[in-house]
Amino acid sequence: MSGLSGLCVYIEKGNWMEDPIDDIKRTIRIAKAIEDDIHEYKSFDVEAAYIKNRKRLNADRKRRSLTYYMLRIAAILLLPLIISTGILSYLYIQQSKQIDRISYVEAFSAPGIITKIQLPDSSFVWLNAGSSLRYPSRFKGQNRLVYLCGEGYFDVQADKKHPFYVSLNNGIQVKAHGTKFNVNAYEEDSAIKTSLETGLVDIMAGDQVVLLKPDEQLLYDKNTKKLTVRLIHIEEETAWKDGRLVFRNTTLEEVLKQLSRKYNIDIFLHKESQKEYKFRATFSSENITQILNYLSMAAPIRWSFADVKQQQDLTYPRQRIDVWLK
Repeated sequence: MSGLSGLCVYIEKGNWMEDPIDDIKRTIRIAKAIEDDIHEYKSFDVEAAYIKNRKRLNADRKRRSLTYYMLRIAAILLLPLIISTGILSYLYIQQSKQIDRISYVEAFSAPGIITKIQLPDSSFVWLNAGSSLRYPSRFKGQNRLVYLCGEGYFDVQADKKHPFYVSLNNGIQVKAHGTKFNVNAYEEDSAIKTSLETGLVDIMAGDQVVLLKPDEQLLYDKNTKKLTVRLIHIEEETAWKDGRLVFRNTTLEEVLKQLSRKYNIDIFLHKESQKEYKFRATFSSENITQILNYLSMAAPIRWSFADVKQQQDLTYPRQRIDVWLK
């Protein structure tokens, strides 16, 4: 070995050993890096970060609370809307069902009263005293059908595509388009009379069909089922709707029957003679006493009001008049 001071060189089998100085430098660099990290960690304000995060969490919580509160308000406000919508939907469905389901109206004309009715198709009907009419609240389908009991005068709107029918209790039907006619079908009468003023009508009785022309009347006998057509004075059959009574060669029995209906009085005829009397007269504003006095001038009759006694149910019966034909 040479005598060099402080320097040692080792050679082993041709490989150099690592220099210790490099280890020291590497260790210093690691320590420096650790020191820098520690310095950085120390510079980080943990409390400020905590406060910042806490504020952020509180803001999120408030935002969620506000959203929840608004959703509750929306739900509260929406609930009546949902309920009302459900109710309206139900009512609409029910109304739709009601539209499909046709209801009927029944009109009555009290004794001594004439009633005027407008039908859904703008046709008009006058009901005589003690009569009734049943008709739909709206006409649906091909036909316009009403049901009459008693006497009615019809002024029908023209509609060729939808004929107008008047149905009576015994199965007779009167078919009309645009026309004016009168139907007399009181239950207590032995005959049904259909009188035509204008237009055309068909009367259907079983297999029989009769076409009427203006100023004609079809008489249907309930007992024999016989149909008879005759010419008439139409005013005599229809004047009642205007509050007048027109008699043209009318029997005493028929006159008293019409007076009974108009004045709502029971009139009983006692015939002491079989002689037939007929009358020709027109009455409008006269009372029953005046009319009977006029009749007594044309025929040998006398009449008197019967005493009216209170009934057991504390009501009073209709006024009664007895008429005697000598």
